[in-house]
Amino acid sequence: MRRLPSAACAAAFLLAAATTAQAPARAPARATARPDSTPSARTLARLATEHDARGREEDAARRVREGLPLLHLPDLSFAGAERRAARAREVIKEIDRLVPRELTPDEWTTSRLIRFAQVEAIEDARFHWLSFAAITPYASPLRSVPLLIAAQSVDTPEDRARYLALLAEAAAMTDTVREGLEARRLRGLTLPAEELRLIIPYVRDFIQPPSQSRYLPPAARLATLDAATRASFTADVEAAITLRLNPAFERLAAYLDGPYRPAARATVGVGNLPGGDAFYRALVRRHVTLDVLPDAVHRIGLAEVARLDTAMAAVRAELGFTGTKAEFHARLRTDPRFFVKTPEEFGAVLMRHDARIRPRVGDHFATLPRAQGDVRRLDPRLEASLTFGFYEPPSARDSMGHYYYNGSKLDQRSTLQAAALIYHELIPGHHFQIALTLENQALPPFRRSETHTAFIEGWGDYASAFAGELGLYGDLYDRYGRLMMDMFISCRLVVDTGMNALGWSRERAIAFMREHTLESDTQLDTETLRYSVDLPGQALAYKMGAREFLVLREDARKRLGSRFDLKAWHAMVLGAGSMPMYVLRQRQEAWIAAGGH
Repeated sequence: MRRLPSAACAAAFLLAAATTAQAPARAPARATARPDSTPSARTLARLATEHDARGREEDAARRVREGLPLLHLPDLSFAGAERRAARAREVIKEIDRLVPRELTPDEWTTSRLIRFAQVEAIEDARFHWLSFAAITPYASPLRSVPLLIAAQSVDTPEDRARYLALLAEAAAMTDTVREGLEARRLRGLTLPAEELRLIIPYVRDFIQPPSQSRYLPPAARLATLDAATRASFTADVEAAITLRLNPAFERLAAYLDGPYRPAARATVGVGNLPGGDAFYRALVRRHVTLDVLPDAVHRIGLAEVARLDTAMAAVRAELGFTGTKAEFHARLRTDPRFFVKTPEEFGAVLMRHDARIRPRVGDHFATLPRAQGDVRRLDPRLEASLTFGFYEPPSARDSMGHYYYNGSKLDQRSTLQAAALIYHELIPGHHFQIALTLENQALPPFRRSETHTAFIEGWGDYASAFAGELGLYGDLYDRYGRLMMDMFISCRLVVDTGMNALGWSRERAIAFMREHTLESDTQLDTETLRYSVDLPGQALAYKMGAREFLVLREDARKRLGSRFDLKAWHAMVLGAGSMPMYVLRQRQEAWIAAGGH
């Protein structure tokens, strides 16, 4: 999730950490017909092919999504990060030699996306020891690895050998996580003690009997094998789980709960670590993708909280409520109309709102995704460590997109925000945007897999707000729920920057969110750890990205006047896939110059 300076200035700021020559940041004004490919275009085509090949080779989730066999798991070591950074520096040198006038606007966009990815790789190595993403529940690849492995085919002897090799890699990855934590500890860089309350149970949950392990292939896949092959392969998998995987997780849990615990720090926030201020500024740039500093984001958050307080007071007055905000929120927390008894009921409430918007989207969007979307419950074993849920896009193995919702602690999980949530997650939010991108064969393959937090999450919140423009929050409580969701992501601007850059304690952050949101203390407990430890800076992207989409739309409407067409604007925004917001602003400049079509 605002921007203020020009996009060229944003590009310069974003790329400064690469310590390489500055690339020209201005996009070509318009596409020009070229009888032959230019030298820059030919170089870019090669770089794009190489970038796509590396992504397809190294991005495990992408391989599974595209139906390709998984060859290796992610390399979480510092050596791996250094290797990727060295390669990225070479790519940047070539990108910076491109001549903008020799590129079409779409080629220029491709060049910016490749360059942005290289800067990320360089910063991953630069700040490797300050990141704890390998182990924290929201960010850790340990959560996704069992799903990726279990999605693999076991039909042929080669498939089964690869499956067993991946199990061995998963055990080795777990040991790499433990070794990385120890290397950080020796550098004086440790997790907060409060985070261990979540991490240790999270790790221990992977230690299961083979028959209950997430690493066991699905029964339906094993059923296609003949009895003898199935018995032999199952025995091999169970042995790998018993002898390699479970011991690796036991070593990690014992380390965290033993020698590591006394070293855990009392404070939260990356700003409390040596070099943490620079790391946090880099995270803000990465997630927000605009030229903005933490203290400016903090001020934007405070202003938004004040604005929303006023808007919510107006809805309370319209409802005829005469008490205080705290009294109204206390009533909402216990009003039975906003709570369900079963996880299935929660999912049904979400889908009822989804059904309301589907007939309307064709009036405002020129292209609709072919893939359908629905909701499903999270794996209950993950629900204790994840406050909410997540969206999973269509893949080669599953043509549907799914929003996985948290179905636990239903007495604390209000449906007040159900409408706002589902418009964010499915239509016209994440599912709509991501499925359209995956289905867009005009894009280079790697651009169909790009995920920039401000674009993806900003679009989700823009979509949730846009549903209000369609009149879908006519019910005053649904409208209050939408305002409350906006308040929640606006509070994130305040507390994320507060804990990571301005010296706030977690207790102060919890108190601020308790005052302004409806989240339970249980949710605020995990959420504030998410902001200050798991994914610092990431939560800024929701509001900041949504805010930028609105700024861009109104800028286009003002400058194009009667020529502005909302369908065409939506097509421009969604037609090129995810990108940094400063690149989207330059894409819009070219679109406006062409008359808004």
